Amino acid sequence: MIQLINQIKWQFLIFQKNNLMAMVVGIAGFYALIIYLVREFENIDKFITLLIYNDPAVVGFAFIGVSMISEKDQGVFSALFVTPVKPHFYLISKVFALSTLGFFGALAIVLTAKGTSVNLLHFSVGAFSTCVLFCFMGIFIICFTKEVLHYLLRGLPLLIFMSLPLLNYFELTEMGVLKFFPIQGGLNLMINSYRKQPNLGELVFGYVSIVAWTPLIYWFVYRTFIYRVVKV
Repeated sequence: MIQLINQIKWQFLIFQKNNLMAMVVGIAGFYALIIYLVREFENIDKFITLLIYNDPAVVGFAFIGVSMISEKDQGVFSALFVTPVKPHFYLISKVFALSTLGFFGALAIVLTAKGTSVNLLHFSVGAFSTCVLFCFMGIFIICFTKEVLHYLLRGLPLLIFMSLPLLNYFELTEMGVLKFFPIQGGLNLMINSYRKQPNLGELVFGYVSIVAWTPLIYWFVYRTFIYRVVKV
């Protein structure tokens, strides 16, 4: 556990050194300003959700790719995994650090729009789990690419595919199968965090979906990372 905590601290130090924290704060501040200017908009809840999926959630995907590809090019992996540092700790610390940054960006957006009327428990679990999921997608793509441009080109189709449940949310489709996509759980919790009377069924489904999908996807991503990166 101490090793994991040290890795998390190290990740935050790296992000601070690379000005990543300042970039995330700046972007979140920009989106919060936009929200403040249009906070009386009729469909503000859907606009909030769109911004969260457009920025804080994607922060994890974009920056985990740039960060890990850079470390791969610099030979960090070769040196790191011959030390006592476990791959589990490396991946979890990086996902946790980036998801935390993305979450606070999302929190700034929703508090600007909704104030204290938002249910912070449901929103926090939903937003953080969504950021974690996008980080997992980034790690998976990294296992099959060595350049940032290729990473973005290969990652875009996966991002679009995994975000298909948003089509139902924005009432563009009514496909029941999309409810079983991994991002649906976090989406359910965020949607209901805005409501004065949350839908209990959607909340239960959201929490169950997160609890089921998160370890399953992590296991798949971890195994792929071990065989495609660590053992190469």
